[in-house]
Amino acid sequence: MALSREDNELLTRVGPGSPMGDLMRRFWVPVLLASELAEPDCEPIRVKSLGQYYVAFRDTQGRLGLLDARCPHRGADLSFGFNEEGGLRCGRCYWKFDVSGNLLDLPMEPADSPLWNVKAPVFGIREYGGLIWGYLGPQDETPELPEFEWTRVGPEQRHLSRFAVECNYLQGMEGGLDAARLEALAQAGLYSGDPTDLDETTHRVEAVQTDYGLSIGTTTQDHGAPAGLAVTQWLMPFYTTLPADKGGVLEALAWVPMDDESTMAFAITYNPQRALSKKVLADIRAGRRVHQRLAEGTVRRERNPSNSYLGEGKKGSATVVPFFQRFATTLEMAIACQESMGAIVDRSREQLTENDAAVEGARRVLKEAAVDLMEGTVPVIVSKGEAYRVRSYKGTAKDGVPFHQDEAVRRGTAAEV
Repeated sequence: MALSREDNELLTRVGPGSPMGDLMRRFWVPVLLASELAEPDCEPIRVKSLGQYYVAFRDTQGRLGLLDARCPHRGADLSFGFNEEGGLRCGRCYWKFDVSGNLLDLPMEPADSPLWNVKAPVFGIREYGGLIWGYLGPQDETPELPEFEWTRVGPEQRHLSRFAVECNYLQGMEGGLDAARLEALAQAGLYSGDPTDLDETTHRVEAVQTDYGLSIGTTTQDHGAPAGLAVTQWLMPFYTTLPADKGGVLEALAWVPMDDESTMAFAITYNPQRALSKKVLADIRAGRRVHQRLAEGTVRRERNPSNSYLGEGKKGSATVVPFFQRFATTLEMAIACQESMGAIVDRSREQLTENDAAVEGARRVLKEAAVDLMEGTVPVIVSKGEAYRVRSYKGTAKDGVPFHQDEAVRRGTAAEV
């Protein structure tokens, strides 16, 4: 059923003190690629997450720090400062803070100044699985890191990137939740301009609640052929996976809210058995997998709303490229469709079907967890990092056997690393 305006507000607002913002702050959240803070004393980076600004840096000893971006003195942005000799120095007042938020230097103030007791607000930060993660919740209640399979493979076996999505996290994430259905439509030729007879194609989506979120089974059968099955995962609070490919390469996305109306998506491609092949890496560079081609020097996608997703034709041509032909992948097209709804769509006007089971299930789980937290119950999943050891799966559906009870599916969705 469609969401009420009140529930939509609860699900999409993520700032400090909001129910969903408080829930997400109970999890470790990706904030940067590890490669962006690769060296001691490298440039500090301003991070926006869950409606607030932070500054991330790596000090002279290689230690990571994550501070509130506002200098405690006058509120200047600490990311404009200097990373030097064991601390981060504000570019306005020259106060200097270490990774624990302690003052190291207080220029032009007496040695006995009470200001030496001032601390910059500090937050948990970890390098893990090729990403920099922040913990933005109560600092005396640190959760476990999620033990995704891709966090435990070698660097040569994975590729990570990040890109901005110009709508709230729920809209972006729901495009990811529908990944198997979009792939089925693509295989039917709907997006190529040469569709098969969809009246002879049956399609069903089931979502089963799990410890970590939802296991989603999408069954598609065409012209009496054996029914194909794709199992994807939605993992609390904002992770989605795509159907596995034939080469054993797996992919996932984290839809991390920057604020109520924008999202930072982290894209992951990995092979649990071996290094990524030259072909996979070439496809990544070409934007043919979950990774997007970016405008140079930015995290904005090359195809974005401001240029009609490059639909104006090449080199100023007046030719308009048909919408479905502008994109390298169905995921890229799905992101554009989610952005087309506006920053926060009015979901009270939706007409959902049984095949929107994954979308409805994720909304329900998030809403219940946020309400439980308001009543004092912290989600159990924040302390069960091992529950994230699952993957997507592709195979053949068995007649009369629910997908989540199929032993082949159980084996195929279990992470091995």
